[in-house]
Amino acid sequence: MPLFHLPRPILKRAIGVLAGAAIAFHGLAQAADETPANGIMWEVKSVTNTAYLFGSFHLAKASFYPLPAAVQNAYQQADTLAVEVDASDPQFSRKMMPLLTYAAPDKLENHVQKATWESMQKLLGASAAQFQSLKPAMVATGLMIGIVAQQGYDPAQGVDLHFIKRAKKDGKQLVELESLEFQARMLGGLSDEDGDAMLSMTLQSLSNGDAVRDTAQMVQAWKAGDAEALATMLEETANKDAGSRKLMKLLLDDRNPAMADQIVALMNAGKKVMIVVGAGHITGKNSITDLLRQRGLQVRQMKPEAGASTVSSATTAPKK
Repeated sequence: MPLFHLPRPILKRAIGVLAGAAIAFHGLAQAADETPANGIMWEVKSVTNTAYLFGSFHLAKASFYPLPAAVQNAYQQADTLAVEVDASDPQFSRKMMPLLTYAAPDKLENHVQKATWESMQKLLGASAAQFQSLKPAMVATGLMIGIVAQQGYDPAQGVDLHFIKRAKKDGKQLVELESLEFQARMLGGLSDEDGDAMLSMTLQSLSNGDAVRDTAQMVQAWKAGDAEALATMLEETANKDAGSRKLMKLLLDDRNPAMADQIVALMNAGKKVMIVVGAGHITGKNSITDLLRQRGLQVRQMKPEAGASTVSSATTAPKK
């Protein structure tokens, strides 16, 4: 399931509850630590301009840095950095919290199935009550980020935040392809049915260990620069059942066209742009790379270890 930036109060609550409930998974994500962080980057060419599209993980480790020379060069040549949202905004929590919480006396338990609430209680014990004020998507995202954080991944080390801070320090233009309010309204505005499905799937994946294993495998694919493997994992996640397909479409596919259009607009305006968005948005069918190709742009995956760009199968025409 895609991860989103969370207001600090929600993140602290999730990590605290998970620690208190003694929900921990050890050793499953450690293999990825020993490999270089190549990442997945694409060269995007129009007739008159070239841009670079880099996949981000919103939680990362200090060991991910420095990133490869090809990525550093893409950043250095850019006068503009485009990201999903500016997660360094000091008003982040103030803007998002009202859209992601229930006003008392309303509560989470009123908006999810009885079985989902009972699964939460089974997993978290009495600590489940600490999430009553949050909407289902926030609980699901908070629990996922909390478990990933237990493996040593830190939002403060996130790849997009790394570049946002650098861009502000270096005086580059910063462009948000979405906004905090947009993401908050999307997540907070899920129907009870969709919110319940998202939370139920998250609880199941936490209970059986799939959440940690899947995340570790995705990080390994990203660090190896294996766009095809990452696309396959995302497709498998979406194809688990009808609810998974619907949510992955809503949380990934449906957001990609608007971001692709803005990238085209920036390139047409002559901006030397580096785009850093969640890795789930940049590979596979209906991804940003797929949509940019459909809009007539040449899209090639950069191979950091070879220092050259090669055509990736992810840029081929979509299946009919």
